[in-house]
Amino acid sequence: MTVNLWRIAADESTFTADSLSGKGAEISGGRWNRPGTPVLYTASNVSLAAMETLVHFNAALLPLNRILVRIEVTKDVWKKRIVADRASLPVGWDVVPPGMVTLDFGDQWLRSGASALLQVPSAIVPEEYNVLINPRHPAMARGSIKAFKERRWQYDSRLRS
Repeated sequence: MTVNLWRIAADESTFTADSLSGKGAEISGGRWNRPGTPVLYTASNVSLAAMETLVHFNAALLPLNRILVRIEVTKDVWKKRIVADRASLPVGWDVVPPGMVTLDFGDQWLRSGASALLQVPSAIVPEEYNVLINPRHPAMARGSIKAFKERRWQYDSRLRS
């Protein structure tokens, strides 16, 4: 049995959409990691993955080169995930732009190697969750987490208006 997570990504010159390296977040940083620290951002469902990527684009210039990627996680790795719910996170975890609170939290989790997965609430839809994947965790080498390009992703043109 497996659990599916989702992301919408692009094939880049340095990594592919289905790469599990965390290279994109290592280059740019994110809510839960500083630049220089690799991590893979995923969403619990496809619609949240779309929203999580959409907030980073100008609506008039939605990218066309995106791919829907399914991340398959074995049940044993899923059961060992760390869950950080809204009540357990420090005040300010959801501020825009992201602040030190989440950067410190995420970087500490990544350094600790405590789990391959960290489940966190979405700052966009706090009732739903994103899952961070630590690409340096031993579960990655065991093949417990796999990525598959499902299809070309196109944002609905009505999002431009």
